[in-house]
Amino acid sequence: MIANDVPWELAWAALLGAALANFAFRAGGAFFSGRVRAEGEFFKWVTAVTYALMAGLTARLLIFPSGMLGDVPLWVRLSIGAASLAVMLTQPATRLVPALGVGCALTLVYGFWRSGLA
Repeated sequence: MIANDVPWELAWAALLGAALANFAFRAGGAFFSGRVRAEGEFFKWVTAVTYALMAGLTARLLIFPSGMLGDVPLWVRLSIGAASLAVMLTQPATRLVPALGVGCALTLVYGFWRSGLA
């Protein structure tokens, strides 16, 4: 059971504040959507930063994992990542789900093999 030490007024105020912030950004996006060029330099920069963040987080997850993934040897993590990347690179536009499936399947195979169930 989770202890409930937060007054209900504070909980409702937090919910209202989060909703207002969400709707403010949505309204701003709707307002500026017709005025912004998606091919502009700003969006190219945002795209580059997004890809860099995803690459950094993925590398951190593979090389410096936390939790149960830290028990898996580095060579296994890198091998599964490389196999998933190889599937993804065959046809990047249509291979995201198969690449995720390969990664999950290989992780499950390793887990069953390590536990002695395979």
